[in-house]
Amino acid sequence: MNELITSIFINFAVDGVTIPVKFLHYEGHGEPYIVWMKESMDTGFTADDELVNHVDYYDFTIYSKGNYLNIVEAVKSLLKQNKFLWEVSRSSGDLYDPDTGYYYTTLNFSYIKGD
Repeated sequence: MNELITSIFINFAVDGVTIPVKFLHYEGHGEPYIVWMKESMDTGFTADDELVNHVDYYDFTIYSKGNYLNIVEAVKSLLKQNKFLWEVSRSSGDLYDPDTGYYYTTLNFSYIKGD
């Protein structure tokens, strides 16, 4: 799954600005940036006492020093095109960290995997 997400976000840019998208931790110094991680898993469907498919949930946290709403929409659109489903109730609202000066929000997406 890491390879799929990495390939989806190769050369990810919004309004002409390339935005780094990294697994778990971003070590760069630029902004904006996105960090993603697997948040949880759940049983999707079973039949004849066998798991037929399951759901993986992923968090994508967007960090920016300014307005990030266009980035949010671009992430939602790109992941939707790649068969991810935005989980509104599992996503966060708008947040701000006064220590770093970053505005941020976490978008949660599900992806169904069949066996």
